[in-house]
Amino acid sequence: MQAFILRHGEAQLFADSDPERALTSVGYQQTLDILSESQADLASVTRIVASPYVRAQQTASLASKLLSLPVETSDLLVPEGRPSEISQMLDSMSQEVPLLVSHQPLVGDLVNWLCGLSPGRHVMGTSALAYVESEVVAGACGTLCWLRQPGMSQ
Repeated sequence: MQAFILRHGEAQLFADSDPERALTSVGYQQTLDILSESQADLASVTRIVASPYVRAQQTASLASKLLSLPVETSDLLVPEGRPSEISQMLDSMSQEVPLLVSHQPLVGDLVNWLCGLSPGRHVMGTSALAYVESEVVAGACGTLCWLRQPGMSQ
């Protein structure tokens, strides 16, 4: 399994509800920057799957334009999603290379769970992008190949 895990870009602090919070201009730019600097790595992506929340959909849309792929939506990718359920989704995509677009705490928990890292080890900032490889989709079986955060030199 190969998977890219992207946290949505910086979002507005307030909206009528949390799912309706939209990206800020900083969120758009930081996401574009991370996607652009990772474009060669992302060339292997075959599917983009995103949380239904507005900020995740907007983030996924930026990836969609870059990669010329449609965005699929999954309710499993909401902030309170469970890594074990995401692993089942990843297992069903064994012939794919997905880009999952979601939220904290799920993205950090998912990376830590897949790679057998201590809880809280990776708290992914907004627009952070991780790449994980694994022979099987199960807890503690993966390798975190890299994690890119906006403003951090590579």
